[in-house]
Amino acid sequence: MHKCCTSHQTQRAQRRLNGLQLPLNYLQVIGWVVFFITALFNFVVLIQIQFYELKLVSIIVYAFLYVFHIISHLVALLLDPGEADLRKQKPSTLPEFDRAIHAHVIENGRCHLCNINTSSRKTKHCGICNKCVDRFDHHCKWLNNCVGQRNYAAFILCVISALLIALFTSVLCLTDIALFFKNPHQLSSMTRNFVNCTQIADVSYDSKYCASSISFLTFLLVLCTSGLAVACALLHLLCFHIYISILGVSTYEYIVKNPQTTSLSYGFCSTKIRKLYLINNHKTNSDEKANEKTIYRQSTPEIEPNVKSFLSTLINDEISKAKKMFLYDNNKIHPSTEDGIS
Repeated sequence: MHKCCTSHQTQRAQRRLNGLQLPLNYLQVIGWVVFFITALFNFVVLIQIQFYELKLVSIIVYAFLYVFHIISHLVALLLDPGEADLRKQKPSTLPEFDRAIHAHVIENGRCHLCNINTSSRKTKHCGICNKCVDRFDHHCKWLNNCVGQRNYAAFILCVISALLIALFTSVLCLTDIALFFKNPHQLSSMTRNFVNCTQIADVSYDSKYCASSISFLTFLLVLCTSGLAVACALLHLLCFHIYISILGVSTYEYIVKNPQTTSLSYGFCSTKIRKLYLINNHKTNSDEKANEKTIYRQSTPEIEPNVKSFLSTLINDEISKAKKMFLYDNNKIHPSTEDGIS
């Protein structure tokens, strides 16, 4: 009997078909709970604070974003990203991998566990889902499913919709805080009655602060801060996937092949970049230095370069460096064209 949830992910005896198969991941369940609670706060509380026109806009925007997010989440969750040949087979108990027999799970384009021929070089065998995933990107704990070619677009749309929900929530909170201090009459009648401190006998007529107004501001600040924190994390994730898409690599390939960089301080900031210019040592003694080595070092121009030019050079240099690292020929999981069957 499978446990309902687990935080320690181990290899399954049979391959996972979707993210709803037991055991679920604790992060997956926590994500659902947080999503439900924030949706409840947004529709039941936050929307009711707005004035009439903004309330209508908020209902339409939230309804669209939440429906869009749920659909994209379910597609990424339920769609099996496994290889096409594997999806045609019924789930069966897979043998344990024996490294004494094979060095890698996938060799020469064939998976020794799934017993199929892989469709591309980017196919990987996920040890958690125990299946070959076409154009494997990563195993997502929040989805409890692998992300591959079939559900990658749905995964990105899920991230974008969640980012927009978090940003829109923060914008509404900041708007309500500004209205409270500048023009409280713009708030809804229910909100004005709730934060009206003049109805309390021991509060002065001109005071805006009492238990109800302070709790109102505290709620908005907490919700706004939470929304911004979630938005920053999701924006970082989205920018990372944009970056690796420019490089033409997957998350897995980026993590495995990410090169070591040299820390270098440049003026107002400290960043990790490789040294930019190639120079040769001058020969001082032909007998002692017959084989001269090429070394790298940072150039020291006489005139301080323009910041915009430096950033452009830095970005282009980093992308070129990453592409050279990731576009390698030695591939152990799929045969090259010259190694094809004659």
